[in-house]
Amino acid sequence: MQPWHDKANAEFVTLVDSQNILGNRYNLKAIPYGVMIDAAGRMVKSPFNINVSNKDTILMLENWLSDPTYNATLLRNLKPLNKSQNPQVIEANARFQLGLTLLEIGKKTEAMAEWRKALALDPKNWIIHKQIWAVEHPDKFYDGNVDFGWQKAQLETEKR
Repeated sequence: MQPWHDKANAEFVTLVDSQNILGNRYNLKAIPYGVMIDAAGRMVKSPFNINVSNKDTILMLENWLSDPTYNATLLRNLKPLNKSQNPQVIEANARFQLGLTLLEIGKKTEAMAEWRKALALDPKNWIIHKQIWAVEHPDKFYDGNVDFGWQKAQLETEKR
């Protein structure tokens, strides 16, 4: 994350949810996502798709930073957790977590097997997709820019 943060000359704190805790809690299926936390440490906006080339996203962030009343507006509109109650999704999340632990202790093959089982249970979960791809093809994720064209082609290949 650091190289991209530095390249963007970002002046905000970046946190990496390497254990996908917010992803599980909010039933998120894609990355990257943003979370807005105010100076008091309160989450004022549920996780959202962060795209800094999107004008609406930029406007929202600018309003939040420049308008002291906007924080209160965001807090009022904060939605409750959207944690999945679907047993398949719950199992997929557990297998994803197990895969992370296995990878951390050097058991890459076992981790990949758990992630593939997780993906079979929750096939629209892009977090799982991208984790598998990033481990199998780190050059498409960590050597310069993320190769989104390759990801799109990879997805088409997997569909067949």
